[in-house]
Amino acid sequence: MNLKQINETLDHKITNGSEYQWNCYPDARFLEYESDYAHVSVIFNTTDQTIYEVEISVKRDAWPKDMRPYRWLNPDTKDIMIAEAKQRKVKYRKAWDDVKYIDLDLEEDFLEKAKAIFNGEPFDTRIQMEVDLDDETLLKLAVEAHKRDITINKYIEEVLQAFIDKEKLSTE
Repeated sequence: MNLKQINETLDHKITNGSEYQWNCYPDARFLEYESDYAHVSVIFNTTDQTIYEVEISVKRDAWPKDMRPYRWLNPDTKDIMIAEAKQRKVKYRKAWDDVKYIDLDLEEDFLEKAKAIFNGEPFDTRIQMEVDLDDETLLKLAVEAHKRDITINKYIEEVLQAFIDKEKLSTE
């Protein structure tokens, strides 16, 4: 993800910025964006405009329900940030108080949610994920989806949800 994508998604509504003070990101700068509906913070590389991390939080009085903040962390630098957070005794999953970030893996997922939230529009709260399947498994899933008369994406979603629900039960 790069700064141009963020600027276009958030209509260039930059409200503040400063040097980034942690050591985990080289040549880093911090920017803030604001709309009537949300706050966004971005940490990016000033040399090549690569995003290190970006998060969006709703303005509580602008939304009918309290929603947790979404965040995207660059997979190339995520481990370095986590290591520095632990060294500084900062809980990197924590946004504020008892609120944790909803971390998103896919750039597209973050950009879609951020654009909608920033503009006060409805959005899909489900978390997108990339699924890499070999041809044999994909064929088996396609056949099973066809038997159920649903799309393969819908079937994979159901399989993953069943697995998640089973894991939740086993950890309770």
